[in-house]
Amino acid sequence: MASNRDTQAYRLLDSDEDDGKTKIPLRRVYDGRRWLPKWDSLSRVTISLLGLAMVLSLLLGFAVGCLYGRNRSLPAFSPYMKLAYSQEETLWWNTLYSDEAATDIELNRLWDTQIPWESGIIALPNDEARKMGLPESQPFPWDSGKKSLYIINAHHLLHCVRNLYISIHQYRTNLTQTVNHPHILHCLDTLRVEVMCAADDTPRYVPLNDAAPGGFRPGDGQPRKCRDWGRVQRFVEAHDPCYRYLNPGDDKTSNLERFKFCPEASGYLPKIRKYFGYDGDWVPMPQEGPRELVW
Repeated sequence: MASNRDTQAYRLLDSDEDDGKTKIPLRRVYDGRRWLPKWDSLSRVTISLLGLAMVLSLLLGFAVGCLYGRNRSLPAFSPYMKLAYSQEETLWWNTLYSDEAATDIELNRLWDTQIPWESGIIALPNDEARKMGLPESQPFPWDSGKKSLYIINAHHLLHCVRNLYISIHQYRTNLTQTVNHPHILHCLDTLRVEVMCAADDTPRYVPLNDAAPGGFRPGDGQPRKCRDWGRVQRFVEAHDPCYRYLNPGDDKTSNLERFKFCPEASGYLPKIRKYFGYDGDWVPMPQEGPRELVW
């Protein structure tokens, strides 16, 4: 049988309690252990809600932290061509360009012809350059009102490593140095700056065997992620300014002479023919054969 306390009413006592006026009753609530004034019960509910809110906030913060941590591990996009580290590659101590079994002729041919350093000079439309936030640059001679010249940084680095190979090879074979000392120092310093800027944090493993012939070297066979070089090449080819360096180290050659190697279908050939006084069927000779190395 329920206690009659369940329905018992109480009221606040005023100093003029005996004035005969009707008082508003204050219910008491049973919390399972004792009877509490209703306001006490409400405060406990409020505290419980605050506690629940804190727990939800912590859970939300944890979820956001996990999401942020996961996003940090996603490949970052390059600022201009929007390249991601999307290509599966493998580290090797030696490649074709440093094959210890290759002859000097074979290595020279690779380093002289297969380093696409010249294609890194591009003619970029001015509106495209502005969208990229690039500084104003030298105008492209055959379309100076609409395009400007830029050099892709990766190709400049290839130009530098090629120069270093040329200098080392010429030193080893007692040939006259064709790349001057200040230029070589510039290339070395450029590589230093770029290595520190890229800050590749890949930990190369150290093999358990020694470095004897046929043995593995640090990092050999280790998987890695790279950006898509093919996309870079397609970009520079789409912005080809018809540039060929011709005779490296020749300071007497006019720069305009270097910007006349357009394909036959190019709309710039008529301008080039007119400027240089060439016949209407003139086309540039392909640049083939040895450049700065003997092979």
